[in-house]
Amino acid sequence: MIDVHEQPNSNIVEMTVSGSITAQEFDNALATMTGAIKRHGRIRLLENIGELETPPIPWNKLWDDVKFSFEHLSDITHVAVVADQGWIGAYVNMLNPMMKAELKHFKRPELEVARSWLAQAV
Repeated sequence: MIDVHEQPNSNIVEMTVSGSITAQEFDNALATMTGAIKRHGRIRLLENIGELETPPIPWNKLWDDVKFSFEHLSDITHVAVVADQGWIGAYVNMLNPMMKAELKHFKRPELEVARSWLAQAV
């Protein structure tokens, strides 16, 4: 399951992911994010990640995911990743120095701290 929505009156987009994502859900999520980027120019993203199945997205959508990421590399300025899985935190920390966006990992009980961090980001 994936749910993507824009926060009212801001350029913050929140994405909640758990279980597995269907191809249609994935396409809808990319469309919502693309629309937010078109409206705001640049967005800040909160990824709230629950327990994931393997693979979390359909294999035939992996290329779409990579393509979207490279096409919008400069369009996302900050990413707050909220997840309790240790490997996700390690992955975020590894990627942070290589990305244009500032990435920061938060544990699930820190969801409101993550939202505050994004709201204050410039």
